[in-house]
Amino acid sequence: MRIGLLFISFLLNVALPAWQGNTCLAQCATPAAFTLADALSRPACIEELNVRGQDLELLPASVGQLPRLQRLYAHENHLRAVPEALTQLDGLRVLFLNKNGLLALPTNLGNLHRLRQLQIEQNNLTELPPSIDGLDSLRFLVSGYNNFTSLPEQLGELAELEYVDVSNNQLLFLPESLRKLHALRYAYLNDNKLQSLPDQLGALGKLEELNVSNNQLEQLPASLGGCQALKVLIVSNNQLKALPKNLGQLRNLEILIANDNQLTALPRSISKLKKLKTVFVKNNAFTPAARQQAAAALPGATIYFR
Repeated sequence: MRIGLLFISFLLNVALPAWQGNTCLAQCATPAAFTLADALSRPACIEELNVRGQDLELLPASVGQLPRLQRLYAHENHLRAVPEALTQLDGLRVLFLNKNGLLALPTNLGNLHRLRQLQIEQNNLTELPPSIDGLDSLRFLVSGYNNFTSLPEQLGELAELEYVDVSNNQLLFLPESLRKLHALRYAYLNDNKLQSLPDQLGALGKLEELNVSNNQLEQLPASLGGCQALKVLIVSNNQLKALPKNLGQLRNLEILIANDNQLTALPRSISKLKKLKTVFVKNNAFTPAARQQAAAALPGATIYFR
């Protein structure tokens, strides 16, 4: 009898908890889910939820009940809105909402303090919420192919931002706070309606690639020479009549693309750009003499005039 009681005690105190633990481990063996139903059936386990391309028209507020969620892929659906409850996921690091039909983002988007990558391109968004300055871990912001006409000044508070793509919008101007993005390395501002760039653009000392093609720029800021890390500069299809005289300060520039402008010559300082290997200046107004001068200034570069 004593042995029987001991065995029952063993089952209750050791075996049963171990079995329950193993069951929990089995449930969490795969921390990724590919349906909302699966994710919500084991909310304490899910670190990644991938519902890409499932014709979703609604993302339920219950998605905010996944406390360990780090990566949410909800792109290529038919979403018009995102629940405010999403902003409760304070562990979220990656958020893909691109290729939906979003009309707005959650007001409190800035609550996602650990978010590093935000993909919202190819939607119908007209603005970024002012709370975006709360995304203090954000490194990648991809928001092209929307309907932005402006960007909030709060964008300049994203101290960790390295990559920004706001191409193919309707931007008329950029916030002056852009100069504060000291970690920025890649900026794609092309295919908008920009008529000018911030005067202090040169404060972006780590910027390596800048694309402002297909805008309405008549000049580039003189401070551009301060972008000492710049390797690729693309300014095609604007209304530029000249490039900055201090372009020669861009000692790391390797590629210059300035097709379809009104340029008549390259600045003399360009001879200082020893790393510049490729120059595209097609469909401009270079005279034969200006072409010869450019070729002489850059003997180690290939220049395409036609």
